[in-house]
Amino acid sequence: MTDRHQILRLTPQDKSKVRDLFPVTRNLIYFNHAAVGPLSTRACEAIERHARDQRDLGALHWKEWYAEDARLRASGARLIGADPGEIAILKNTSEGLSFVAEGYGWQNGDNVITTRLEFPPNYSPWKRLARRGVECRVADLPTVEKIEPLIDARTRIVSVSFVAFHNGFVADLDAIGELCARKNVLLCVDAIQGMGALPIDVRKSKIAFLAADGHKWMCGPEGATIFYVADEHRDRLEVLETGWTNVQRKGTFLEVGGDLVPGARRFEAGSLNTNGVYGLRAAIDLLLEIGIEDIAAEVIRIATASPDRLRHRRRDSTGRRAVVASLASDPRGEENRVCAARRHAALLAAFLQRRRRSRSADRDPPLLTAAAARPIIFSC
Repeated sequence: MTDRHQILRLTPQDKSKVRDLFPVTRNLIYFNHAAVGPLSTRACEAIERHARDQRDLGALHWKEWYAEDARLRASGARLIGADPGEIAILKNTSEGLSFVAEGYGWQNGDNVITTRLEFPPNYSPWKRLARRGVECRVADLPTVEKIEPLIDARTRIVSVSFVAFHNGFVADLDAIGELCARKNVLLCVDAIQGMGALPIDVRKSKIAFLAADGHKWMCGPEGATIFYVADEHRDRLEVLETGWTNVQRKGTFLEVGGDLVPGARRFEAGSLNTNGVYGLRAAIDLLLEIGIEDIAAEVIRIATASPDRLRHRRRDSTGRRAVVASLASDPRGEENRVCAARRHAALLAAFLQRRRRSRSADRDPPLLTAAAARPIIFSC
C-alpha cells in the first residue's frame, strides 16, 4: 500500500471508487477471472512506469527494480500469512508445482495424493513420478473424507486446489491441513483460483508449499507467480534450476560456487519478469488495501444474488447444485456476450459454502448467478 492512495473499503460509498479502478467495468460484465482477471489502473500504471523507465533510461534504476522484487515478496507473504523469506517469484503456477513434484526427495514405493478436480499442473507432474517409482493416488474430491482412506505410511504429499477451476469446489484447507499434520504428510496447494478472492492462511492451514500466478483473481499480469515454501520444509526440496541470482556470488560473477542463497529466493534462478513484478505488487497491494475478507464477502454476495436471472441449473459431479452456462438474454444481442465454456458449471461459485452451511445446514446454495445488463465475459 502506498500513502498516495486513499484507503478503500467495500462500503456502499467506496464500491464505486473500487470500480473506477477497473476500466473493464465500463465495457463488460466480467466474470472470467477463472481465465484471466482484468488489470486495475494501479497495476497497469505500475507496469507502464517501469516500461517507460527502461525505455527512457535503460538499466539506470536497476537497484530499484531489485527493491521492487523484495516489496512483492513482502506483499505476497502478507496476503497469505507467511514471511517474506518464504516467498519466491516464479513465472507460473505450473513451475512452482513442478518444483515440488520433481524436487522432493522421493523414495521408490512412496506415494502422493491428488484429486480428480485438478487442472493439469496439479495432476500431470504427480503422474509423471511413476518413472521414479512413486504412485499417484487420486481422490474423488479434495475432502478429508475422500483423502484420508488413501493415506498410508508411504504417503509423502497431498496436493489439492484451493478452488477447483471448473466447478468452483472450495477445499477446506484447514481440515485437510489438520489431517496431513496428524498423518505426518505435507500439504501442497494450487491456489491460483482462490488467492485474491478468498482469505488463505498458510500457517493456520499447515500448508508446506503453495503456488499461484497473479493473473486470475489477484488481477495482476501473467508471468508473475507467488511460490511459498515453508521455512521448515525448504530443505526437503532440491533446487532444480541454478543461475546467477540464487547462488552466493560474494561480489563476483567469476568462478562462483554452488552455495545457494538463504530463503525461498533459492528457487529464483535468474532475471525475473520485472514488468510483471511491478504489476503484481500493485495488484496485491490493492487487495490488501481493500481487505481480503471484504472482497470475499462481496464475491459471495454476487455469486449468490439474483438467481432469477438464471434459466437452467443442474447438479454437478459432486452432487452440489451447479449452473449450466445460460444467462438472461442480453437485449443488445448475442454478439455482446462472450462465454469461455468449460466442463460442468461456472467458477464463480459460492466460495465459502461451508461457512454458509454452518448457518443453514439444510440449504444448498446456488453456485453461480449473474446479471445480463452489459456485454458479458463469463467463465463457465
